[in-house]
Amino acid sequence: MSKLHLVFGGRVKDPRTLDFDMSTIEVVGIYDSYAAAEDAWRGAAQRSVDDAEKKYVVVHLHRLLEPDMEGRVPGIERPRAPAG
Repeated sequence: MSKLHLVFGGRVKDPRTLDFDMSTIEVVGIYDSYAAAEDAWRGAAQRSVDDAEKKYVVVHLHRLLEPDMEGRVPGIERPRAPAG
């Protein structure tokens, strides 16, 4: 499986958090390497450098899709198979 990375951003209610205003979410793109995602993140973040309430992040999609390959994902529980 490719190591997929999502880059997105938007306005946050508090610049110290990742509490996004969902009506402002901008998806920059999905990338197959961290280096490409980081380049996209850097470009988007630099375009909004003067706006303290706008923030961009890189999400490691591959860790969410295949958590056993990368180890446990904090805060995310895997669904349990039904008993029986």
